[in-house]
Amino acid sequence: MKKTLMLSIALLSLVLMISAVSATVDCGGNKTLIAGKIYDSPNFENASGVPDATVYVTCPINSTPKNTTSLGDGTYSIEYSSEEGCCNTKASAYAEKYGFPPSNTQTADVQDYTKNFDLYLGVINLALIPEFGFFVGTLTLLSAVGVFFLVRRK
Repeated sequence: MKKTLMLSIALLSLVLMISAVSATVDCGGNKTLIAGKIYDSPNFENASGVPDATVYVTCPINSTPKNTTSLGDGTYSIEYSSEEGCCNTKASAYAEKYGFPPSNTQTADVQDYTKNFDLYLGVINLALIPEFGFFVGTLTLLSAVGVFFLVRRK
């Protein structure tokens, strides 16, 4: 009796796990657009757009990042088809460009605008600025080298 009960519970658990893994998100045939702008300053009102930055966008459903290059004014957009299931979730993005440190990863909700536009939309603006930690780390390293030579000289 116990073996039969345990076997049926194990089988039911296995079926539930398989169905949960194979579940897909239904976007109703609507596309998802993730768009934004890359700035050269965290103060977006006074910042300029950064052209030719590589932007990486990831939706947690498919978790395969897509990338694109920002336009001359710093804008970018990446489109997901309804089969890729990037609707009603969170999308994350970061940007890179030679001469700038990579941006921090930013996350945004993908909103449902299917009543008026048949579109899911996520807006993620990014700032390509050096992190404060980079400057402090460089200053600490230079200070340590200076102190080393100062102590060694005495």
